[in-house]
Amino acid sequence: MVKKIYNVVLQSAIGDGATTSNENYFYDWTQLPDVPYLVSFSFMSATAALTSTTQVASLYIDLSQSYNQLATCQAGTQSAYKGQFLGMLLYQGVAAQNYVYAENNTNPPTYLNGRPRSNNFTVEVRYAQDAYFTPTPGVYCLVLSFQEC
Repeated sequence: MVKKIYNVVLQSAIGDGATTSNENYFYDWTQLPDVPYLVSFSFMSATAALTSTTQVASLYIDLSQSYNQLATCQAGTQSAYKGQFLGMLLYQGVAAQNYVYAENNTNPPTYLNGRPRSNNFTVEVRYAQDAYFTPTPGVYCLVLSFQEC
């Protein structure tokens, strides 16, 4: 039996968020069978003046991935984003001609028990659980790859 892969393409130019660090999308997940998946992703932004190299860009999306967890300090409270972490983005470029990206094998895959449940969801680029990545990356294309298990 062949394991199918479904690719869902998200382009920030059609998202309706305030910035590219916080874009809202709609996708009818019933187009995918309700089976377990390994989810990987690729991400590519346009060039932008990403002058700060003191931040690590992280990608957060609520796909109902309960197996991703964020650790906190011993005295800390749990993050509202504890399960939404999907992976890290890398820097490339020089001076004001930087971009962020991730290849399909940059991060480990995420396991889902079934297809995502919420058709309305947000893609966030953060450097901390309570702060967006700044300056915001340029327009981007994010490809979510759902491989049947």
